[in-house]
Amino acid sequence: MKSVGNFSINKKNKNWPKILIGVVVFLFLIFILNIFVAPIKNGFHVLSLPIQKTFWTAGEPSSNFFGSLFNGVYLSNENEKLRQENQKLLSQVAALQSITQGNQAQSDVSTSCQNSGFKLVMAGVSGLDNDILSINKGSGDGVSEGMPVISQQGVLFGKILRVYKNYSDVMLISNINSVVNVKVQAASAEGFGEPSKEVDGVVKGSGGLTAYLDLIPVDAVINSGDVLVTSALDKSFPKDLLVAKITQIQKNDQKPFQQAQISLFSDVKIADNLFVITNYKQTK
Repeated sequence: MKSVGNFSINKKNKNWPKILIGVVVFLFLIFILNIFVAPIKNGFHVLSLPIQKTFWTAGEPSSNFFGSLFNGVYLSNENEKLRQENQKLLSQVAALQSITQGNQAQSDVSTSCQNSGFKLVMAGVSGLDNDILSINKGSGDGVSEGMPVISQQGVLFGKILRVYKNYSDVMLISNINSVVNVKVQAASAEGFGEPSKEVDGVVKGSGGLTAYLDLIPVDAVINSGDVLVTSALDKSFPKDLLVAKITQIQKNDQKPFQQAQISLFSDVKIADNLFVITNYKQTK
């Protein structure tokens, strides 16, 4: 029994050097790895750098693309909001300008007509078709057929043709069915002066927002630049309303009357507000 125990002790004693050597070798390897770990990492980084750059370069456009995409969507939304806000502001400005212009027009025409005793209804233009103008005032506003329609500057546009409750149709003086009695005012450097002999004629509509001067006596003296105003011969309109200006004389000695091309003062393209004279029939 003693021999067996001595064998075990001897075996353990022989293993201690191996264990010690193994521990020393292990510690040496750890030491070596710690010394060379930085160069190993650096070498690995150098070797893998092209691969990393390839993936990074490939990923950058994708990142920029998606970034640009999201930025584009954001900017588009912001631009749309700004556009809507701008339109809203423009609409408000236009509304304020319309009110201001309407108030100014009301003031101007009231001043020019205050001595004539005219009662006026201001109306907005809402449409145009074949020399028939629509306005946004009707029977509910005291408008009736035959009433004259003028601008704030005292320019004759026409007369009420048809009336509805909330709007009316105006037959412009350019309508082919329109005939307006006028007189000629000679143009001069000092202004408009009456000719030595009053010249009367009629303005007839020729359609397309145009008209011409007719029935001027062949011996009457008229000139380009002369102004035509309504005369007292026609009871359809008040006298001295502005109508047109003569642009070219058409005279033929073989005919009893001469004609002339004219330029109408009634420009529907810039007519924002017109006025209906509601009591002219009562003042005739």
